Amino acid sequence: MFRPFIKQKRILVAVAIINLLLVFISYKSYSFKLSDNYDLKIKTSTIMRGALDHTNKFNEELELKVLDSLDKFNSGLIGVDSIASLMTTKKGFINSKRAVTNPNFASVFIDLFSKIDLSLIDVDTPDTIAVSFTGSFPGANIALLSACKAANIYPIIISSIGSSSWGANQTKKTWLDIENYLYNKNYFDYKSLAFSLGGDNDRLDELDKNIRQLLIDKIINKNYPLIQDSTLNESILSRMEIYNSKSNNYRAYVNIGGSSASLGDTTISKMYLPGLIYGKDLAIEDAIDDEYELGHEQELVPVIAYFLEEKKIPVINIRNINNLCDWYDLPYKEEDYSKEALQLGKGNLFGTSTPHHPVVVWICVLISFTLLVWLAISSIIQVNNKMKEIDNESI
Repeated sequence: MFRPFIKQKRILVAVAIINLLLVFISYKSYSFKLSDNYDLKIKTSTIMRGALDHTNKFNEELELKVLDSLDKFNSGLIGVDSIASLMTTKKGFINSKRAVTNPNFASVFIDLFSKIDLSLIDVDTPDTIAVSFTGSFPGANIALLSACKAANIYPIIISSIGSSSWGANQTKKTWLDIENYLYNKNYFDYKSLAFSLGGDNDRLDELDKNIRQLLIDKIINKNYPLIQDSTLNESILSRMEIYNSKSNNYRAYVNIGGSSASLGDTTISKMYLPGLIYGKDLAIEDAIDDEYELGHEQELVPVIAYFLEEKKIPVINIRNINNLCDWYDLPYKEEDYSKEALQLGKGNLFGTSTPHHPVVVWICVLISFTLLVWLAISSIIQVNNKMKEIDNESI
């Protein structure tokens, strides 16, 4: 029995399936607007990915194992819990230590540098920054070094070797060892100018003296100058002497971690918020003044205060990693690590996605309309041809 296309079930089913597919494609499509400095951010994250390949290999050479569930980015930078390490200064959060091993975290520094001044990320213009590292966030340390390499920024670095849990808190793999490994592999052209012990009073007073001596020997044997003053104030002054001797034209000061010399004690450090800051938070300062009688602690002027208040230099303060990840749409909690979140260059840091790309939607509409027109015209032609056959047969 004669049936035109428009009456054939298999044709109608095929047309319906194609149209459903076009609807699905339209729904899933999106437009992506690149963020400012997109190319430099991708370059920075790629550099960090390369550095993590080295640190992961270093971890394997030391025969240290990390659970894949903890080390999402195969960085080799995740340390151990406090109970498994005698050099741990205090308890840290695995979510924070893992989040900063994300290669995309390196691009946070490009964004922060650009907010200070776009000239700071001009690769044709070299700049100098002062930096304070601790062993607590080796991933964030490497993220900054990657941003410096990408943007032609030279960091003047002073580090402390101590680390909270899940950081570089294994005696075979301290931040000093990691930094040296990358430097000796010629991956980064800069390393710390001096090391302190870190922790309480910048002397690791909270640790056993044998562990302290082991770390002191490691610093000296690697030919680093050791900052080991009798008081925290003296340690701060020693750091400032090094910074001042190396440059009088710093564009920024970057603090990573909770160094007591850099931020002050627990009470004082609360005044300095995470991210890009130009001074202490006055509301927090007033609240602290009302709640505590600081006494002699008021005389303590940490390194961050020297840069903010005396030198009038902006500070990038990398602490409260959960807040930074929230601001920059980076994964932090276990459930945040989707397949897309693990990819380099993904997230609002690199651009914004708008659902239903208009070009894709209109193309799908055009295809659907063309298909329906074809179905109608083809069926009409078939019917007309069949009518001619019937007329000829009757004649």
